[in-house]
Amino acid sequence: MYACIENYRPEIEYIESNKYVVYGEVMTGQEDHIVSVALASSIQEPKYMPLSECFVRIVDMSGKSFDGNELEEGKYAVRIPPENIMPGMAYRLEILTPAGTSLVSEYEELLDSPDIDSVYYKRENIATNNPEHFIEGIQFYLDLDAPGAKHSYYKIDVIETFEYHSELPLECYYDGDMHCVDPPDYSHMICWATKQIKDIFLLNAAELQENAYKLFSLHFVDNTTQRLKYLYSVLVKQYTIDEAGYVYWDQVRQNNLEQGSMYETQPLPAKGNLVNLTNPEQEVLGYFQVSCAKTKRIFVKDVPDLTFDFYPECGIWGLFTPLRLRDPRFYPIYLTGGKEVSPDCIFCEMSLLGGTTERPDFWPEER
Repeated sequence: MYACIENYRPEIEYIESNKYVVYGEVMTGQEDHIVSVALASSIQEPKYMPLSECFVRIVDMSGKSFDGNELEEGKYAVRIPPENIMPGMAYRLEILTPAGTSLVSEYEELLDSPDIDSVYYKRENIATNNPEHFIEGIQFYLDLDAPGAKHSYYKIDVIETFEYHSELPLECYYDGDMHCVDPPDYSHMICWATKQIKDIFLLNAAELQENAYKLFSLHFVDNTTQRLKYLYSVLVKQYTIDEAGYVYWDQVRQNNLEQGSMYETQPLPAKGNLVNLTNPEQEVLGYFQVSCAKTKRIFVKDVPDLTFDFYPECGIWGLFTPLRLRDPRFYPIYLTGGKEVSPDCIFCEMSLLGGTTERPDFWPEER
């Protein structure tokens, strides 16, 4: 029935894809503030197109100006001393591209943020299409308790860090010659991975009498990987934003939701706070965010009533082909107990979990 399906290619004008994409932020608690500048790619050939050699600076309402330096292609760091970042001050992002295009943001006020009341988890299960099967895991929550706060809109970022292990130490490997390590090398068996949860979490307390909220849902961690097996940590960052910022991030959040078909909810035009002064008709995508960040970190270990449901990534096979007949392109070949093993059995940094053997500074020595 393939003949009944026709490709649909929407006609999108060149100017619609040839837009600037900017994201920048000023945040309390840090000196270097990151600004990224890129060009939007065409829908036919989607790709990341960073823009180098831009002049980037951040200006505050008092007239102080702070220039940026390019860290890598399209990414700029603007250093602002902590004493110049204070609630009540407003900041503007200014960019001059190599083509002479001037991009500027509105002045954004740094709004003070209340402390995070608490971050915690509950042991929960998620239903599946099979009524007899559930996905086990833990659901994280945040409580807000800020009755005296002046502002009611919050954006919340969640960064997870977890420890995971490989299955085996390094014993022997073959690269044309046989090498054995005595004693076995265990240095690649423990890794840590740090990732930001991709979901956008927004809390609107404008209609709440006490500016308080209980059981605000964050992310869910299931039992199908090693993430919860040894030690798991979340760093929660809470930002106070204004109503315009809330509307922007809510539109981005809705656009990021999976669309079932072209007849369901269509993407919203997420209007940012940057404009193109050189060509006002050309929209600038993105947002310049100014935030007072409050953070809280918690650790999770030995979740009660949680069993794990995953298979090791490690592959172990018998030697079906003599080592001397192997293609050198596949060297080195790792072995343990006379059997061939895949590299991720030994090197945790080669796992799909994507971590490194470098222990984070905040990770406890004793677990």
